[in-house]
Amino acid sequence: MEEVFVPAVGMAMDNAVLLEWQKQPGDQVNAGDVIAIIETDKTTMDLTCETSGTLGRHRYAPNDEVPAGNTITVVLGAGESE
Repeated sequence: MEEVFVPAVGMAMDNAVLLEWQKQPGDQVNAGDVIAIIETDKTTMDLTCETSGTLGRHRYAPNDEVPAGNTITVVLGAGESE
């Protein structure tokens, strides 16, 4: 299981806004796929997965403010569940 989280971009970043989901729970994803788009106070960026598998549930909705370091979803391997 891979956790997909909001990275801390710079020392002053506390939160990001989840703008849009690019993949839905249950979708098959491949390493490098863009899962979501977030916005910080300085930039808009794509969040990608590092492994292939099945996308888990969304833990935040579009327009939610997400603290840096928080997991927004997981990528499940074969036979894994949340």
